[in-house]
Amino acid sequence: MVWAYGLGWIMSNRIDHAQLLLTIVSPTNIGGPEKLTTKDYMYNYDAGEVYLLNNYEWFRFLARHNKLAEFELYMQDEMIRPNGRTMYDWAKNAIGASQLTKDTLRSAIGSIMKSSIYNKGRKNSLNDITPQIRGVNGDVYIPGSSIKGVIDSAIISHMLRRDTRFRSTVQQKLKEILYKYRDFQYDKRRCKREFSSVLREVNKLIDRNIQVLFRNSEKRVNGILASAFRGISVSDAMPIEAIKTEILKKEDSCLDEDGTHAISVHRECILPNQKFSFTVTLDTAMTKEIGITSIDQVLTILQEDFDATHKLLSSKFKKVSPSIFKALEPANAYIGSNTGFIQKTIIMAAFTDDEKTGIDIIRAILDMNFKDAKHATKDEFMAPRAIKLVKWNGNYYEMGGIHIGR
Repeated sequence: MVWAYGLGWIMSNRIDHAQLLLTIVSPTNIGGPEKLTTKDYMYNYDAGEVYLLNNYEWFRFLARHNKLAEFELYMQDEMIRPNGRTMYDWAKNAIGASQLTKDTLRSAIGSIMKSSIYNKGRKNSLNDITPQIRGVNGDVYIPGSSIKGVIDSAIISHMLRRDTRFRSTVQQKLKEILYKYRDFQYDKRRCKREFSSVLREVNKLIDRNIQVLFRNSEKRVNGILASAFRGISVSDAMPIEAIKTEILKKEDSCLDEDGTHAISVHRECILPNQKFSFTVTLDTAMTKEIGITSIDQVLTILQEDFDATHKLLSSKFKKVSPSIFKALEPANAYIGSNTGFIQKTIIMAAFTDDEKTGIDIIRAILDMNFKDAKHATKDEFMAPRAIKLVKWNGNYYEMGGIHIGR
């Protein structure tokens, strides 16, 4: 048995515990269900700041300027019109720009987010914004459940790549997607129902493969309580210092097109080089049943899974600037929203020896769920045919690139 408190790790015959560092490599958003609408914030594009309003103090501020009744009329009429002025433009006209800074608004501002997406004279509304999840004290953090989801998925992908029998079983079941698509693609409701049934069966195959075989039992114990993943515990990742965020806009770059397509989806992103600390604990009595015996092995598996995805994307998206993929070279995982379908699925790991079939299956799934996107006809070489990007500090990035290490 070994104990090393000062080094930030503890290991016994059964428990491996370590404090790890999570570094943001590319802009990252982990949002909850909350969406900020144009009624919740004021976008001061002159200052490049988004003010989340404290409604009580904001109304008091308006009352002091004798503009409360006028604001109520604006809310009922102009704010809800597609071509209506933004709240900031209304307030500039009614009160004056000099009265709308963070120093003059003070308590009317609940919090401030940076945004330099639009310049003065262009469209000034950010529409709905997905904020970064925060703790009760308002600090940005990364939920342990999100990190654990990344780890669990990487381990499943690792098992699929290494275990030919397991991979073959999952492949055969996933191929049923193509048969169902062939037979029912013109009956969308039926086809989606058939796809859901197949994917449930795939999940059952995976669940059976990660069940723990207890020492005194000849058969596996069913249910989540028997999952080997119960032997992996991950704490929330807390900031080491004040975290910088900025509201960024989604852009897509398609396989066969130059440039990007801006999409009116906005997220508050944690910016590169921000650091968080968290702990991982392995109960190796459980995890050894799926071949996991140490935290260092988990880190190796994360890198393996990230490298496979990164290699696939860079090989397909030849028209994307190489600098986008180079920027993610320090990363070993993807996390959060707007990372993309490929980054979140185990399908390509299941077809590590048959890339084309994996892409065909993904194309069929996307076509049934997003008919208007024309995946059936346009995703021949790669599905999906678009890579999701954001622009920050003059450069484009894939979202959600992180590095987890000691």
